[in-house]
Amino acid sequence: MAFAGLDGDLRDLLRRCRPQLEPHLKAGLRDYFHRLQSVPEAAGIFESEQQIERLHDLQASHWSVLSDARFDALYAERVKLLSDTESRMGLDPRWHLAGHSVMLEHLITGAVTGMSSRSILPASRKREQELNDLVSAIVRLVMVDAEIAVSLRFNELRLKHQRALTEQRQADQAQAVETFLSVVSALADRDLTAKVPDDMPDAYRELGDILNSAIGDIRTTFETVGETGIQADMLTDALSESARTFARTSENQSARLQKSGEALSSIAAGVRQSAVGTAAAEKATAATRRSAEDSGKVVGQAISAMADIEASAEKIGQIIGTIDEIAFQTNLLALNAGIEAARAGDSGRGFAVVAQEVRALAQRSAEAAREIKTLVNGTKTQVDAGVEMVHRTQGAIDGIVQQVSAINDTIAGIARDTGVQAEGLDVVTAHVSDLSQEVASNAVLARRSGEGADELQTVILELGRTVREFRIARQGRYDDDRSRPAARRPEIATDISPRAAAERIGSSDTFYSKRQGIS
Repeated sequence: MAFAGLDGDLRDLLRRCRPQLEPHLKAGLRDYFHRLQSVPEAAGIFESEQQIERLHDLQASHWSVLSDARFDALYAERVKLLSDTESRMGLDPRWHLAGHSVMLEHLITGAVTGMSSRSILPASRKREQELNDLVSAIVRLVMVDAEIAVSLRFNELRLKHQRALTEQRQADQAQAVETFLSVVSALADRDLTAKVPDDMPDAYRELGDILNSAIGDIRTTFETVGETGIQADMLTDALSESARTFARTSENQSARLQKSGEALSSIAAGVRQSAVGTAAAEKATAATRRSAEDSGKVVGQAISAMADIEASAEKIGQIIGTIDEIAFQTNLLALNAGIEAARAGDSGRGFAVVAQEVRALAQRSAEAAREIKTLVNGTKTQVDAGVEMVHRTQGAIDGIVQQVSAINDTIAGIARDTGVQAEGLDVVTAHVSDLSQEVASNAVLARRSGEGADELQTVILELGRTVREFRIARQGRYDDDRSRPAARRPEIATDISPRAAAERIGSSDTFYSKRQGIS
């Protein structure tokens, strides 16, 4: 009412004008019901005259309360009673609004007529304002009442529509339950042979066909899963055994590689020790070479000294020859002196004695010169032999120096090669150690793969048991297949390479990928 502007002054105005409006209310009601009975569409709503009279009485009572413009509990009771009655009779709200338009027409006409009969003076502005206020109050009163009545009817229609929807939904649910209960119950019991009957309602035909198709696909999938589970069981069993075999082989290989690494370490240590010894030998041969070279120098010096001795011997021989000549000449002179002394007689005796002593001295000098010459010749012969031996010694020492140099070069090469070999052995030992660790890691991974394969086999067996809990058309064949798994289980090789295991695993992945439609 606040929104409509129907305040207390307008309601008081309506109550003051109520006596003059009552005849027009009655006339409006008569006109409204006359029109209802004159229009076939509206007249067909009523089943009897009693309904028309009942509605007329309720309308009269309602408008009587409404014209008092109090909107109290009595008004609420009357408007609710009128709305419920019209609803039970099936009277559409538009006829209620049509009645309000008829009543509004009569009330406005009555208000204008009443005011006009009381004063027709054009200067009576108060009357004109009062007429305007009255018409405004009538319009607002009728429209507020129409809004309340229509709201009640619309609320009732909405509730009725909701009840109808609820009932329809319940009916649809009941029909859906009746149609699909057997199939759903069968699926709950893990029976995949059930299907929606062909005589299902047309409303559920599409859904039923989709459900039947889905159940068929699931049944086919379970059949495939059953067969695949058997194959997967065998494959995982083979994979598990292969992984265990590979783990054992890897452990043995790791142990052998570890021993090989230890042996290589020992060899490398020996080679390094040999390299140290070879280096020491290289130093020793170098010292020997230097000693041999020094010996060669000493021999050269000895050869030079012997050459000097030989030259001195030759000079001594020459001196001895001179002494021998002197002795011969002295002996000859002594002989001549003796002859002359003999000729001289007694006066020459002393000179003869001297000549004899000189001759004896010359003879002793000649004999001594001959002895010295003999000794010098022997010494020269020995010196020549010594020189020859020294020359031969120098040649031998030169050969020794060359051989020692060659040995030194060979030992130096061996030392270098031994060092390189020691480094190579260290690298090989490190690689063998790394390879041993990798093989040990592969063994650990193989054991884990075997454990994973065992767990996967357990999961597959659980899956097989779960699948066998569902009843499908070909269940019997699965039971037959499961009853003799040993006959179809592939043989496991006593030894398997990583490549063969990878190929088996790869073939299993390809099989599952094709089953799942993975490209």
